[in-house]
Amino acid sequence: MKSLKLVLLFFPLSLLFSCTSSTSDYAYNEKVTSIFLSQMKQIDETDSVFKDTSTVYIKGFPDSVSLSNKADNLVNNSRTELANVADLKPSKAAGKFNDGVVAYLTAINDYGKTAQEMLRAKNIDEKKKLHDQLKLKYEKLNTYPDRLLAIQKTYLSEVGLQPR
Repeated sequence: MKSLKLVLLFFPLSLLFSCTSSTSDYAYNEKVTSIFLSQMKQIDETDSVFKDTSTVYIKGFPDSVSLSNKADNLVNNSRTELANVADLKPSKAAGKFNDGVVAYLTAINDYGKTAQEMLRAKNIDEKKKLHDQLKLKYEKLNTYPDRLLAIQKTYLSEVGLQPR
């Protein structure tokens, strides 16, 4: 009878912990997905501007402040979001997803720093070299979403959540 009481006491507690776990995984997933999507949108919008070489190479071009702000925003926003993700406490199941998002945000930060460097370069050859690096970095950034989606689906399945 005593063991039955312990089982009956343990069962609701285990449900409570499993609900708390899925609730915290749900909250974690929602927060990180929001960060990921906003950063993905920002990098796509920024890269579409930097692809236009005529605005990048013209000396004293009128959009230089705008481009500078875009590069600065990439660096600052990705740094802020990296700190936000670091403050979260992902479950063990979310580890690979968390690592992937951190790598993506770090790559965005690196892209932004390269863009800043390119905008400060005085020599056209140096600008071209850095612009070519930006293109390569953007291509690499474009590989993250599909990989992260696959990792996220596995993670959500492990914790019993359904992907949307």
